[in-house]
Amino acid sequence: MITDLMPLDAFSMLREIDRILDRPSAPSRWQPRIDIFDRDTNLVIRVEVAGVDPEDVDVTVEDRTLTISGKRSLDETTAEGGFHRREIFTGEFTRTLVLPDGLDPTEISAKADKGIIEVTVPRRPEVLPRKVKVDITGS
Repeated sequence: MITDLMPLDAFSMLREIDRILDRPSAPSRWQPRIDIFDRDTNLVIRVEVAGVDPEDVDVTVEDRTLTISGKRSLDETTAEGGFHRREIFTGEFTRTLVLPDGLDPTEISAKADKGIIEVTVPRRPEVLPRKVKVDITGS
């Protein structure tokens, strides 16, 4: 029978797990969530980057490869007590996507609104659907 059990302190266990998993020598990387969809004649990529200054985001395209990268840093004001729980990722991020054929990367645009970066890549006119009028003659 065990009689010398220590009381369970969930917060100290979480701090210890955070300490073990925290690797200050390795750069902190995270990947923001994205949505990709069609709107009219454009391909739209939305990137969730809450807390990231739009000035800290780079959108580049080379050939058919789109790269969205940046950095999130938060003020560290917990020097006295430390964290009880830490789930908000900070540091650098990169998302790289291969764009499908038929897009015009020279006309790419991006805007930021409420923590979302929206990248719009238009389709080239020659790949857009065309309507053809069919002449129907009676017999």
